[in-house]
Amino acid sequence: MKDLNWVDNENVMQVFSPDQKYQVVFSHFHEIRMGVYECLFNLLDNNEKIIDRFEPLTAISSNDCCWAENSACFSLAVRVEENYGYLFIHLPSLEFAFIKIFNPYPLDISFDSDNFIITYNDEQVKAANTNKLFGGGSNTLPYKKYIKPNDLVFKLSDLQFFKRDKMKNLNSIIESYKEYKHELNDGGFNEFKGVFPQDTITGYNGRSFEVYQLEAFAEYGDKVSKLWLDEIKNKTFGTYNKWNKVSDYISFRKRQDYENKS
Repeated sequence: MKDLNWVDNENVMQVFSPDQKYQVVFSHFHEIRMGVYECLFNLLDNNEKIIDRFEPLTAISSNDCCWAENSACFSLAVRVEENYGYLFIHLPSLEFAFIKIFNPYPLDISFDSDNFIITYNDEQVKAANTNKLFGGGSNTLPYKKYIKPNDLVFKLSDLQFFKRDKMKNLNSIIESYKEYKHELNDGGFNEFKGVFPQDTITGYNGRSFEVYQLEAFAEYGDKVSKLWLDEIKNKTFGTYNKWNKVSDYISFRKRQDYENKS
């Protein structure tokens, strides 16, 4: 059974079919990490009668639910144990199909005739390309530009549908399915016009100089940063914590002492 003792037992969200004969209802929202919710979902008819509770599945976001124009199918993002993907329900039979995808959170979905389309959300693309910091200010580290990938397009007629009673075996059914990774394309670094690390103490963005910052400079191509990062890798056999201070691993170093070595 689904756990009904979740955080938000009051808010309910509905997504109606185009013909208004059905509605997918989301409830019992639970924040699994900051700003990321899972919830229960049920299919109801237009008289508020529950057709299916889809236990024990949970939806990851009510925003990731859409209906085909003819109201014969809907899809939504769900978690199946450790897997994520899009569940398709055909009506009125309740037969189901599934597309496994690595991370549906930044994605949008839609139906277009016999096609199901997965699109990287434009606001997420914009957020990935900003140099603005959460809470204010600008990023003073090298940062990359990311390019929106082409849409993934699936023909509904190519999906394999199963009878509703097979849903209890969904995890084993999808075990061998291809997992799609619809991610932003790496467009390389933007030109860095700031100050490269002058020592292993002075950090960026109001923080101490931490290894993740050093990694950014090393990947950008700063030779001194590469040398310092190699020191850390050799000392820790590659098992360092990127959130630790650089000086925790290689104490105090000055850039000018390494200029000739680079």
